[in-house]
Amino acid sequence: MKNIIPSRLLTYAVVLALPMWFGSCSKNDNPDTASSTVEGNYKISALTANPKVAGVYEDLLAAAPLLLTTTCLNDITLTFKSGGTIANDNPVTCQKSAIPPSTITGIDATSTWKYDANVLTLTKSDGTKTTYAVLGTGTILKLQWKDSQDFLGTGTKTAYTYTMDLKKQ
Repeated sequence: MKNIIPSRLLTYAVVLALPMWFGSCSKNDNPDTASSTVEGNYKISALTANPKVAGVYEDLLAAAPLLLTTTCLNDITLTFKSGGTIANDNPVTCQKSAIPPSTITGIDATSTWKYDANVLTLTKSDGTKTTYAVLGTGTILKLQWKDSQDFLGTGTKTAYTYTMDLKKQ
């Protein structure tokens, strides 16, 4: 009888410990923490358009090789520098693109930026300003903005809401 009680205690201890042990495991050991700045190097990890471009393409990052005939949007690294300037690495795929990446993203190599109260304002070299709602900061900088484009070359522009995720490098 003495051996049964310790074995039951051990069984109860294991049964109680297992849920706590497995419950402490997490898929994300590095949670995304909000940041008060956007400074850093980023790669575009997602870019969507609403409504769909040509009624077909919502995921512009996946469609970029078809629409732009280049992988420029997948390859480019954007750098938000301290002092409010922006640079990019200008990969060969962007140099060969018929449509510059700034047409899609609103960001060119000589843009300037200002971040205040979850609003990021970018001014391109030609003076064009684009205002982005900052939906998240940290390892993923999530931006949303509105713009009108004539992707199909019909002469009629369509109003789009874009959402872009920039992954910090």
